[in-house]
Amino acid sequence: MGCDIVANLSYNNPLDVEDTEVPALVFSPETAETGVGGTAVFKVYAVQVSGVSGIHAQITYDNSTLGVTNVVPGDFLNDGQLSPMFFTKPANPQTATGTLDIYYFFLGSEVTRDGSGTVAQINFTTKQTTASQTDGVSLIEITSESEFVDPDDIPIPINFLGQGTVEVQ
Repeated sequence: MGCDIVANLSYNNPLDVEDTEVPALVFSPETAETGVGGTAVFKVYAVQVSGVSGIHAQITYDNSTLGVTNVVPGDFLNDGQLSPMFFTKPANPQTATGTLDIYYFFLGSEVTRDGSGTVAQINFTTKQTTASQTDGVSLIEITSESEFVDPDDIPIPINFLGQGTVEVQ
């Protein structure tokens, strides 16, 4: 007696990037679903970076359909002994394209990190832009202005920048 088991598994982990695409800066999840006025939560991850002591992540989004309500630091640069600096520069609410700048770094020249980890968590709130709009998709992107730097403030190339979508139901 025998049986055939056919597994058709599909993995969609944004942290599983090709070797040629690391180091990378990506979103997880890649897609979040919510309703109008709801919250979509994304984490920004540094993936397989070596010798980093500072991170600037610049995220763009449609300011007419999304707003940023909260940004909290991740744990990638935390080591329990030294506290990294973390601050954000939010978008101008009067512009169509929202730009969120996240800065996460060590002061001094002795500390670096290797590997992968969370840079920040961002909470987006969806907006209703017209009376008839009840669903849609908004794109969020990590821009080429983002960077990893070493302790001497020398850029570490980023080979892949992630995108995400907020689907409003």
